[in-house]
Amino acid sequence: MTRSLSKLSTIFYIASKSASCIILYTLLYAFSFLICTSIIFAHTPTSVTEDDDSSSFGADGPIIIHNENGMLCYSIVPEENGFTTVRKSAAKDETFTCNIGASGRTFSFKLKKSIVNEPDNYPLPPKMLIISDIEGNFEGFESILTGAGVVDSQLNWTFGNGHLILPGDFFDRGLNVTECLWLIYKLETEAAQAGGKVHFILGNHEVMNMRGDFRYVRKKYLANADSLSLDYKNWYSAQSELGRWLRSKNCIEMIGNYVFVHGGLSPELEASNMNAGEINSHLRLIMDKPFDSTSTYADSLILRKNGPLWYRGIAMSELTSDSLNGILQHFDAEKIIIGHTVFDEITNLYDGSVIAIDLDHAENQRKGFMNALWFDKSGFSVINNKGRLTPLK
Repeated sequence: MTRSLSKLSTIFYIASKSASCIILYTLLYAFSFLICTSIIFAHTPTSVTEDDDSSSFGADGPIIIHNENGMLCYSIVPEENGFTTVRKSAAKDETFTCNIGASGRTFSFKLKKSIVNEPDNYPLPPKMLIISDIEGNFEGFESILTGAGVVDSQLNWTFGNGHLILPGDFFDRGLNVTECLWLIYKLETEAAQAGGKVHFILGNHEVMNMRGDFRYVRKKYLANADSLSLDYKNWYSAQSELGRWLRSKNCIEMIGNYVFVHGGLSPELEASNMNAGEINSHLRLIMDKPFDSTSTYADSLILRKNGPLWYRGIAMSELTSDSLNGILQHFDAEKIIIGHTVFDEITNLYDGSVIAIDLDHAENQRKGFMNALWFDKSGFSVINNKGRLTPLK
């Protein structure tokens, strides 16, 4: 009996040691995971989560909604002692005012006479400024536009026959999304009058907001929607002016022999055999369609992780040379310019066949600088908000 108890004690001792080892290894694994995760996310953009978003009701609009009786205009206007909500009928030919937050500054614009779908292909212009992922950061956006000579101090187009390329994600995270969108809308009209062009290319966050996915929407906008008695889902619906305008945009464009896309181009997208025009047309077709039993492979491909809005494999250097060459040949392109995946600086990938332009603009702007991609007769380079050009690395 004593020997049996001794053996039993030994078994319990070994078991307890094993359990201790398991617990120790589990803790070490968890610690290692946290370290690795923090390293990975050290290079993600500055953003807010639901827990640390302290934003609330503030200046916004105009949100212009079309209905059977004409148009309604909703705004939250800053005043000396706070804000006033305004809801009024609007006329197609009137001049609208956009307040830039509570800064006291404004700009004005008129609505477009018509909105038509954008072409997929353009000849190469003499100069281009390319910047993506502004995410509602109006101050940073204005800084780079002014420094690069695209606008003057009154936010008027001064870029002549140049092209401004904006490959997506001007929504979410920041607090001046509406102002950014109306400025782009306004500059688009002014650029066309001067022989230039604004290319607003859809990113995943534009499409998320149009399709009712509001995971990254700041509390300010939801509070404003409540104050205006205008559900946020209607702000960018097909009945709103901005919603109609956004639905005319592409998610992929060819300018010269360069492809501009928010996320990237995957081998799966190439294998689908769709060209740029077909991809853009299909996105418009399914923009307001829910995923259900009638959804096709093409629907899933365009809207999910291997599609042009979300694909990160090209930015993470996951493609082989053969895969990338196949994609370039399929789109008859020399280079692909992408946003979506954050880099510390604008970066050449795959020996210059891909240029990654997404930066942490919010953090950079807090540090006093903004960078964007520049193109002229000398090729591609980097420009800052002081107008200084540096070589592309």
